[in-house]
Amino acid sequence: MIDFRYHLVSIIAVFLALAVGLVVGATALSGKSLDLLQAAQQAALGRIAALEHDNSSLTNQQKADEAFANAASPLLVRGLLTGQKVVVVTAPGYNSAVAAGVTKALQQAGATVTGQVNLNGSFLATDGHDEDQLTQLAQNFAAQADVTQPAQSASPVSGQQAASRVLAASLLTAGGNGLPPADSTAILRAFSTAGYASIASGASPVSAPASLAVLVAPGGAAAQTGRRVLVALAVALRNAGSGAVMVGGSDSVGSNTVIDAENKARQVSTVDNADTETGQIMTVQALRLVLDHKPIGQYGIGPGAAPSPAPTPSSSVSPTATPNVSSSSGGHK
Repeated sequence: MIDFRYHLVSIIAVFLALAVGLVVGATALSGKSLDLLQAAQQAALGRIAALEHDNSSLTNQQKADEAFANAASPLLVRGLLTGQKVVVVTAPGYNSAVAAGVTKALQQAGATVTGQVNLNGSFLATDGHDEDQLTQLAQNFAAQADVTQPAQSASPVSGQQAASRVLAASLLTAGGNGLPPADSTAILRAFSTAGYASIASGASPVSAPASLAVLVAPGGAAAQTGRRVLVALAVALRNAGSGAVMVGGSDSVGSNTVIDAENKARQVSTVDNADTETGQIMTVQALRLVLDHKPIGQYGIGPGAAPSPAPTPSSSVSPTATPNVSSSSGGHK
């Protein structure tokens, strides 16, 4: 048996060691060691203050740039899309501010926004049920939509790819003669009844088939299958009309996002900061470039993105409003 005195001695030894450690530590930190620590602290505080100043300056600069873009937007986009009809298609998880801002910019450019079609989360689902149901919807309306369906494959997104062609055909036309309104309505109603899409409140996209499309992508990382579906949809929208542009907010910058997937596929132009006034202006200009048969590009703030498409202004705009600069810089080759 260990008696009480052993425990008492052990406890006293522990506290004695702590006391000695405090004395030694205080002595060691005095003099040069303490001076070095205090100097390092002051240097760190100085760097923090400099970073805070830089951050404040950049924030103020961004606010000033956005204020300028907001004031200049009507002049920068005026007349670029006069007479054009544009449909806005939103992907699950999209930023409503992006869709609203882009719609406003399109209208300022003279375009008629025929409506907004919102895709539901089930459109991106790749389980057997949704895949089969989308495949069946595509087969049911392929002849009515006058589209050729892709060859059957084991791809987990084959149903979405087929459905995208039919859905795009119901919204767009390349030659001015789209589907009869009754056919477009039937297709959209079928997708809506099945829970794959819905028409935004007050919108009536079937009343006037669009020639151009804007696909609003979600921000943040997305599943690989979801990225593949939306890239395929962008291509279907491009092929069904005169062209399409994929846009997203600033949170769409980065790897494994939908915008990143489209930038790698290089099939339609993208704008990755359409949650800002500047990005919304770029969206209009990118569509103008599509109409002018210019190369597709990546625009916005992401790595390799061009800061602005800078297309040739329309005849109704003063030549000084939008300088004619090569659109290939930073964009797709």
